[in-house]
Amino acid sequence: MYVPQPDSSDTWRASGRDNRFAFDDRPLLPDWHELLAAFCGHIGDQPDDHPVTRWARELALLRLERRERPADTGRIDELRSQRVHFIDEWVAGRALRRGAARADSLGTVVDEMAAAHVHAVHLLRTARKVSDEEVHAAWFRLARMADDWTDRAAGVFAPRERRSA
Repeated sequence: MYVPQPDSSDTWRASGRDNRFAFDDRPLLPDWHELLAAFCGHIGDQPDDHPVTRWARELALLRLERRERPADTGRIDELRSQRVHFIDEWVAGRALRRGAARADSLGTVVDEMAAAHVHAVHLLRTARKVSDEEVHAAWFRLARMADDWTDRAAGVFAPRERRSA
């Protein structure tokens, strides 16, 4: 399987187009694959995992708990709101945002993706037939959200550090 690799030239990195920390090889934001892995519980539980994937995992768990315990929605929604705020504050403290990405809450985007994922998985597990239109629509919506995340994440980049002469 071919896995595309980022251009390793300094020109590419200095432009901010590769969405990476300055002087670091890790992406500033996780890509949609990592978010979905976090929603599934495959990543996001280790201290060295990306903070956004840790909060994404928690948001998915909270969305699942909200589905299973509707009587606790107030408490769960407060916890979700905190995680959304954590993501927004983390991004604000480390990144510059350009274009339409400036006004968007990336934490809210992650929370909505977590909700869509939990819903799609629920439908997949409870549908009479996996080929049901409702199942397809839920997964298609999640795919569109993942695509949208890619566009939004591309609008977030690490500020270049100024060097004294």
